[in-house]
Amino acid sequence: MNARAIRSRLAHPVIDADGHVLEYMPAVLPFLREALGPRLFERWQSQRSPLARIMEADADRRRATRAPQSAWWGTPAANTRDLATAALPALLYERLPELGIDYAILYPTKGFGIAGIDDDELRQGVCRGFNAYYAETHRAYADRLTVAGVVPMHTPQEALAALDDCAAQGFKVVAFPEGVMRPIPEPDDGASPFLMPGQRSWFDSFGLDSVHDYDPVWRRARELGFAVTFHAGLGHVPLSFTSISNYSFNHVGAFAQRMHVLVKALFMGGATRRLPGIDFAVLECGVGWAAILLHDLVEHWEKRSREALGALDPARIDWPELEGFMRRYGRDLLGRAGGGDGGGDLRAGLETLPAIGALPADLDDWRHLEAKDESDLVSLFADRFYFGCEADDKTIAFAWSKSNPLGARLRPILSSDLGHWDAGDLEGILPAAFSLVENGLLDEAQFSELVWHNPASLFLRANPRFFAQTALEGATVGGRTSD
Repeated sequence: MNARAIRSRLAHPVIDADGHVLEYMPAVLPFLREALGPRLFERWQSQRSPLARIMEADADRRRATRAPQSAWWGTPAANTRDLATAALPALLYERLPELGIDYAILYPTKGFGIAGIDDDELRQGVCRGFNAYYAETHRAYADRLTVAGVVPMHTPQEALAALDDCAAQGFKVVAFPEGVMRPIPEPDDGASPFLMPGQRSWFDSFGLDSVHDYDPVWRRARELGFAVTFHAGLGHVPLSFTSISNYSFNHVGAFAQRMHVLVKALFMGGATRRLPGIDFAVLECGVGWAAILLHDLVEHWEKRSREALGALDPARIDWPELEGFMRRYGRDLLGRAGGGDGGGDLRAGLETLPAIGALPADLDDWRHLEAKDESDLVSLFADRFYFGCEADDKTIAFAWSKSNPLGARLRPILSSDLGHWDAGDLEGILPAAFSLVENGLLDEAQFSELVWHNPASLFLRANPRFFAQTALEGATVGGRTSD
């Protein structure tokens, strides 16, 4: 079936929660000039971004600097109409019924990296300029599509200012980067084998161990009616691309890798416990890895919760009993140690067995969650995170797997990637998603959650009037109307 035929048989709308704008840069420049002013605009034009530098590096330069192979041939070409559709909101608006999509939410392309610019004035000004372009060029099409404003996050203060500016410009959606690069205050080459030699920076994911409290940002987003959505690529992430010659190697799993860290940081930092009215969406990363992550979290909590740690406390070792086991079953090891039966040195040798390490200030790794049981832990995760999934992703089925802890149902949302190479032909997006039903991987109720109930719930929970004055005004979601 084609997209129109699929849409006609559905009893609910279809939301694309993550398409992309291909910015027409000559039209963006006046907005950047206005936002930056002459001095900063000249500086912005005179320097190449880190993304531009690695995109332009030749093979010899990549070998010398380990600059990774970045994207190339990343947008539609043979289907020129699809290329134009991502650049021209009027054409996308006209084509949405043909694509079987009732409402589309769009994110940047040329705006990738702007939240990671390492210059406060430039970063904030460039974000304002791109946001002004997005708002102005998409305003006339607001009944069927909207575009996200970019929120820089180096400090909570700049994020709060950007949120207020996005609200003033009429945005309904905002996009946060997945983290911020920060300098290590006192670099120490011998500090840890888990740091790169000479490492001078680390990556802050806004949750556990962040240098700032970002709860005021999430609360302000909610006050303004914005769902908290994260899109990888808005900032600069180290070590997610490592091949100097192969873009596909770099791209496979990269978004899931980035969002895995972010979701862990928010979850184990207690954000979903402290902020019960706020949900978090991570886009274009799939949901299969999230099912594995939830399993891992539950299994670690079962073995390393504050109560379970008693079984691991070295103070509970029965040393005479352990000595007895060693003399009975370990005489070969004692001989190799050169100590015969061990004598007075046996206890000292046995003390090398337990892996103890330096204790943290607080032994409870789960202290920010205050979970009383597995049900608490699962609900703080499964009910509060949304996961953007591309249409042809068969692992979407993992969201409803019977193997999920306590039968948890995760929350996938359709994330087409419209405008980028991995979306394929735009007319194939909805058929690719519906093929999951045709092939028995999803039932129609689960498909409804993917393309309608979950994305609608994400945005309506933040703003009950999200769909007011749109083509979806009055549509029913979970027993309530969307206006």
